[in-house]
Amino acid sequence: MYTATRIALAIVLLLAAAPMASACSFDTDCEPGSRCVKERGKIEGYCAGGLFPGNDNDREPYRDPLDISESVGDTCSFDTDCGVGARCSKAPGRIDGVCVKRR
Repeated sequence: MYTATRIALAIVLLLAAAPMASACSFDTDCEPGSRCVKERGKIEGYCAGGLFPGNDNDREPYRDPLDISESVGDTCSFDTDCGVGARCSKAPGRIDGVCVKRR
């Protein structure tokens, strides 16, 4: 009985530690209406579009190690919400968008 209790406790702790949302790998990792945007060759990206774009809803947000302002993937309403070298990309008619690298 003692061993079963320890195993059950370990499983509960592992499940509690798992992130609810994180940087996406597939469109299905995002909220309905959003899609996973990844740079070429990257495994992880950020959710764009839909009702809840960007990192505001993620416990483990997307971060690009080459983004010195650390704003790519963040939720935004205006370009000024994004750092140097990034802009706010929004779906038509939406208030919130996601910061993306300027091209």
